[in-house]
Amino acid sequence: MRLRRGQTAKLSSKSSKNNKAAHTARLIPLGRVVATHGVRGELRLLPYAFPCPTLSTGLTVWLQDTAGLSSPYCVTNVRPQAPCLLVKLQGVESLTQAQALRESIVSAEETQLAPLRDGEFYYYQVVGLQVHTQAGEELGTIVQVFFSGGHDVWVVQSGQKEYLIPVTEEIVRSIDIATGQAIIEPLEGLLEANR
Repeated sequence: MRLRRGQTAKLSSKSSKNNKAAHTARLIPLGRVVATHGVRGELRLLPYAFPCPTLSTGLTVWLQDTAGLSSPYCVTNVRPQAPCLLVKLQGVESLTQAQALRESIVSAEETQLAPLRDGEFYYYQVVGLQVHTQAGEELGTIVQVFFSGGHDVWVVQSGQKEYLIPVTEEIVRSIDIATGQAIIEPLEGLLEANR
């Protein structure tokens, strides 16, 4: 069972840094601009799933600023610098312009995401699923997914309780996006080790 993390298909390259028109397509977050790099407008992007290989030259992304306004930009260059990506956007040529984009969320339109193979899911698709054990115990709702270095981890919450569930074949038995449920078989001590 694999989750496809943060990959998107190549989008149209049209872009206008001044176009703040509202758009209706659902945006899927790819990462956050955490800093600038150099003096020529490069951005340091922390992707939600490194290395985010389809964030590439020609991709149109939307940057949402801290006020909630979204603007489209065309990616003109991407290079890895783990755990970040150094990203150059069309029209962002100076340190001052880049600094104005710090803390922006970088997203792509859902309709442009690459098709998935059987058994693959995007992170955003599992957030909100109800998690149950094979014995029928309801654990809560997946509120976050992150990559731990060896595998994905679900953050499952129910009220004040929080469980960190490793997404491995021996633990996660089924994921059903259509019904909004995931079934796990927790290893001994897994649920006790979490808060």
